[in-house]
Amino acid sequence: MAEMDTMAAGPQLPYLLTALAHGINTIPAEQAAPLLAAAALGLRQPHSAWVLADALDVVCTRPGLAARLGNRIVRDLATLAEDALAGDCDAALAQPAIAGLLRLAVAGGSPHRLLALLTEITGTEPADALDRLPILIGIARDHFADTDRLLDVLNALENQPDLNPATRADASFELALADERAALEAADRTTTGEQLQRALMRFTELDRTHEARLDARAHAAAIEAVLAFADLEQNPTGNSSARQRLTEAADQLDTTAAHLAAWTGRMHQLDWLSARSLTQSAYAKLVTTLNAAQAHLDQPSWYNPAEALNDLLEIYLASRSIHAPANASTGLTALISPAVEAPFVRSQGLLHQLEQALAHDPQFTHHPDAQTLYDAVRQRRQQLSSRAPQQEAVPGKVLEGRPALAALFQSDATDLCGAPDPHQLDRLEQLAHQLTKGYTPTGNARVDRHLETLLDILKTSPAWKPSDSHYFTPLLEHFLRFLYDRFDAQANLYGERTAYLGPARKNADGTVAAWNEKHLQDDFHQHISPLFPPGTVTREKWDVAGGRADVIYTPDPASRFVAEIKWRTTRWKTHKTVERDYLAQAANYTATGRPSPCSSSATPVTTPPDTATSKTASGSSSTPGARQRFPA
Repeated sequence: MAEMDTMAAGPQLPYLLTALAHGINTIPAEQAAPLLAAAALGLRQPHSAWVLADALDVVCTRPGLAARLGNRIVRDLATLAEDALAGDCDAALAQPAIAGLLRLAVAGGSPHRLLALLTEITGTEPADALDRLPILIGIARDHFADTDRLLDVLNALENQPDLNPATRADASFELALADERAALEAADRTTTGEQLQRALMRFTELDRTHEARLDARAHAAAIEAVLAFADLEQNPTGNSSARQRLTEAADQLDTTAAHLAAWTGRMHQLDWLSARSLTQSAYAKLVTTLNAAQAHLDQPSWYNPAEALNDLLEIYLASRSIHAPANASTGLTALISPAVEAPFVRSQGLLHQLEQALAHDPQFTHHPDAQTLYDAVRQRRQQLSSRAPQQEAVPGKVLEGRPALAALFQSDATDLCGAPDPHQLDRLEQLAHQLTKGYTPTGNARVDRHLETLLDILKTSPAWKPSDSHYFTPLLEHFLRFLYDRFDAQANLYGERTAYLGPARKNADGTVAAWNEKHLQDDFHQHISPLFPPGTVTREKWDVAGGRADVIYTPDPASRFVAEIKWRTTRWKTHKTVERDYLAQAANYTATGRPSPCSSSATPVTTPPDTATSKTASGSSSTPGARQRFPA
């Protein structure tokens, strides 16, 4: 207590705040008041910019401490930022002060003071005060409504010749992202294409003038691939230039995404500013989509940019998500994504996936109503391609109680005439719900951090390189999402499909019918199948490693990943026990069968809810050479 004023005024302010946060609920009120006052003074008059940044990291990840500091912290940070922008104090304080205001606002505070401050920026402020500020302006525009005036600020910063080139480049990048978002939120295909062309022009120019902007190069390659897809759909047989563009964009994105992941993984950046590993996975998913599409360009059903547009939307959402404290939590954080409506992109992607399922999924194709449902879905997708969607309407009897399908058809569903089997409609509704959930950010920061930890381990292997690294990353992400989703799920999450999460059932004679690995396998297979290109996920293949492989993911003919599902009624005691029981089987998958003798494997292990324990052994095979193994 005697040294609190000295600590608050110096570089030890973050340590003072950390100690105060740990004891905020146990310290007597007469002692807490002076400590909070000293901390507030330290934030109002910080020792330096880096001390302020570290101190705000503590405040923004400890909601209890932020609540006790009250509204004065917002007022003090806004005043500090205004003084820094005006040149009345250290200009370097502007960026951490505004970043703190942004994080507090995204976590549930009021953004009014922040937005008022940002809209008054002219570009004539001290250069050090504007360092990295365009990034914060772009994030603020993403997460709050009625922020179009911030585009004027970004334009002013981009065209201010006296600013640092890096600051102007940041402004250019944010303006390009604004065009990309406008494309994703467009209500029809024509507007989407026009906005994507604008974004592509900006990203390409930024890449040309700033060779270190790998993020701009990656976005440019992604957009070029989507536009090439769209051109192929319009002229699938005679557009050789679009095929060449698609090939070049896929190769460029494959290389750039790997370089971008390596670059961002080794540089200092604001940890709260994006879901880094989920962004990497989203890029990898688009690379997989493009590579798989190139192998099927002779099939008209693949001339559809819907899947690539959805992958682009996932890249955007992941890269613009913010780590913030979870509500009513003292330590957990959530991932808060911007609210991007994207009605056309989402509807097109969902309808395309339903169309593919009706054409290829045995649970639909073996039913006499499959063709009727397929024609209805295909017709609806074509309608949305030619005109903007109508206002949402009350669904008729056919779609009553099926909200996911009702949201797609938005009417009495005249396309679904003929009274299709209600059980098939229920299955289609469940699939639509599952797909919608698969396209939605998890909001769980633990998934992002868990994925980042595993990717950091995998990067230590010399075998971890494109394209296998791109193929495996989204598979690993959705494996983790499956586990986190099922861990706290009720048995009725997806009806009969997830009943195995509950207690065992009894047969008619009273004997217990225990759940087994097939039920878990069925659930996992249905989870990942619609999230990857049609035909790349199969199951129950024999003669692999001398036995059965439950689920196989084959993104291209030269790479294969095997998911072997195991069911246990007891928990593993140690990680070494897992390796002893199953590592040999994982190695067998890498050493036998097609496509080549060189292979690599990764073995993530976890414990789902209740008595079910799954172990997924994933192996890939690629070009011939010495065998290499991803570390388990």
